[in-house]
Amino acid sequence: MEIKVEGGGEFANASYTNVCNNVFRDVGLRSNIDWVYMYCNAAEHVFIISIKIGRAPSPVKVWDITLREGNKLRITKEEYAPKLLALLWDRYSGRVQQESRVIIRFELEEEEVAKLNELVVYDPKEDLTARMLDGIDRILPEGARVRYPIPSAQGKGITIIASENPISAEWKVKAKELVGRIASSGGGA
Repeated sequence: MEIKVEGGGEFANASYTNVCNNVFRDVGLRSNIDWVYMYCNAAEHVFIISIKIGRAPSPVKVWDITLREGNKLRITKEEYAPKLLALLWDRYSGRVQQESRVIIRFELEEEEVAKLNELVVYDPKEDLTARMLDGIDRILPEGARVRYPIPSAQGKGITIIASENPISAEWKVKAKELVGRIASSGGGA
């Protein structure tokens, strides 16, 4: 993960670099983020933080965590059992029953079973986004509660402008320019 902080003095930039590094480590995102760019303008109390997501785990499907045994599924990864059961009960209600801790019996047509195997039980990207926003909240100054998000064109990141004042159109344009320049140069540092 590369981190680049601009706009503040040397001490402020180094401090925010350390804060970003520590926060993203604490929320468990260092291996999922390619780069972080932060621009600080303390005089106008405007902060811009941009994050590019790198590797994100693939969604976990039913067939990833179960083995089919006739009209039963054997759960092979128990940590997903609650989400799997909730998904199946919601979708198929009484036609799916838990027989034991790891065995689920179903009364479904063969076409339904094929579709069942492709159902997404858990998408780590949803959790990744929540942790990323949590990290951003921890990094930005407490008074900077007016937020304006700028999604990335490819959906591979997010940019947020934060201030304690309303965010002007000028800052929105400047943020898009800064992030575009950083993204086209290949990263945050």
